[in-house]
Order: sequence, then C-alpha cells, then structure tokens
Amino acid sequence: MIRVRALGPIEVGPASLDAEEAHHLEVRRVEIGAAVEVLDGAGTIGAGRVEAAGKQGRVMIEAVRTVPRPAELVLLVGAGDRERFMWLVEKAVEAGVTRLVPVDTARSRNVATRIRAEHMERMERRAAETLKQCGGAWDLAIEAPTTLDRAIAAVGTERRWLAAAGAAPAPALGPADGVTVAIGPEGGFTADEESALRAGGFAPVRLGPRTMRFETAALAAAVVAGLARKETDG
Repeated sequence: MIRVRALGPIEVGPASLDAEEAHHLEVRRVEIGAAVEVLDGAGTIGAGRVEAAGKQGRVMIEAVRTVPRPAELVLLVGAGDRERFMWLVEKAVEAGVTRLVPVDTARSRNVATRIRAEHMERMERRAAETLKQCGGAWDLAIEAPTTLDRAIAAVGTERRWLAAAGAAPAPALGPADGVTVAIGPEGGFTADEESALRAGGFAPVRLGPRTMRFETAALAAAVVAGLARKETDG
C-alpha cells in the first residue's frame, strides 16, 4: 500500500500533497489512479486514489476512518549512541510506542556519539517515514533529551516500570492502562538514579534472561508491555 502524509485536514474530496510527498510518488513512478492511504499522524486515515504526482501532487480521498488513540506506552531511555537510537526510533513506531524520551544519565554523558537535541529533526523525520511504512495512525512523540529528574516529574502514567535484571516479570496490564518504562544506558543507571526512579514510583521488572543493549532493552520493554495487555484481554 502506498502511504503519504496529508498537507491539510483529511476529509473526503481532493487533497493536496506537499512537495516532498508529491516527489515521492513521482520517484516511485506511482500511476494515476493507484490506491493510496493518506495519514495525518493524529488518528485519521483517508483511503483514495492518486490524481496527480510531480510538483502538483494531489489525491482524491474517497473514505475516511478514525483510529482511537492507543493507551500510553512511554519509554524513558538512556541517551546512548545516536545511530542505535535512530534504530530504536524506527522500532518504537513499529511497536506502538506513544512517546520516546532520551534521558541524559551519568553514564550516557560519556558517550561521545550520544543522541542530542540537534538530532531532533532527524529523529522526527525517521519516525514519520516509519509510520508510513508500517501503516500506523498515530505519530510517535519524541522529546528532546532531558535530565532524569525532569523525565520522572513529567511522567503521567500510573504504571511505571524500571527495567532491571533479576526482578520479577512484568505484571498484567488492562487494555487502557498506560505504562512508562525506564531503560538505562550502557552500564545501566547508577545507584542514585535507580533510587530516584524508585522514589518516583518505578517498580523493577525483568525484560528477559540476558543483558541487552539499551535499544534492544527498549524494544523488549515495548513488546513486554504489549504482551501484558494482550494477556489481560484474553
């Protein structure tokens, strides 16, 4: 399925595309009349046909559907190597993560190639492209790198997990239960950082039997949360 981002509101009728999306259709040699889905990243998906490519890209939307906002799945992740973090951005979109927060920690500060605020545009562009590829309806919200204290203070979910080796398995979640998972950088959180997380209501949970890199652990956290909800749903 060909998917593009909308330039304006998604509604039945003709819809214009921005220059980049129109060029994308042209490069792919998409034929006039080809089926297309139009996304806005905020839960609305239009189904229609391509009317024009090139600079005057346009589609005719024939039907519109709305996808409910999913339960919150937030990852607080030690701001490690930027290329590996970019990989995580893609996988977070595919796994249905709703918010991704790079966290400046004691051990991630020593990573010369760590993700930084100047990489925000690149992360957001990668997330938008991945949403089109996987057919999701809701954008991944990506925060600028922040301190652990600020990240904890901004948590809005009642369920809060701290990825920790040797902890108990993750508890079951209801279908509407939001959850925030904290994943440390290479080497993990320091003792002081773990104490701050526990004081902020984060309960240790086990993601698997082996030690994982930060991006693998973050993806595992998303999968574990999804399975916890599935089990509750029966």
